[in-house]
Amino acid sequence: MDLHFHHLGMACRKIATELPELAIVGYSPEGPIFEDPIQQVRIQFVSGGGPRLELIEPAGAQSPVEGILKRGSKFYHLAYEVDRLDDAIACLREQQYLPVSSPAPAVAFDMRRIVFLASATRTLIELIEART
Repeated sequence: MDLHFHHLGMACRKIATELPELAIVGYSPEGPIFEDPIQQVRIQFVSGGGPRLELIEPAGAQSPVEGILKRGSKFYHLAYEVDRLDDAIACLREQQYLPVSSPAPAVAFDMRRIVFLASATRTLIELIEART
């Protein structure tokens, strides 16, 4: 399985509140905040002072990010691009990672499919289908 690091996911109540704090340590927005109605989130990618971050705020009460925020978590997933999404899912399943979502298109990645898988110790991995 060929993984290429893409970003570290960071749950936040309000993206606008996080940006000034991240600017202090060298981060700046890569573009505008956008909404993904499929994932029920608003997203802002930032880069600069360390690994690329995906700031994710809930876009409604049913957003999966709500549960993460209620548990007090902030940094919650590692994301990797993969050439063959279905093969990568199978490989991680062989390593006891279980899907916590079905593959679905994502606005953040030009409607390429993503999927989340979790290990027994609750490490959450996002796989992003590479461009073809």
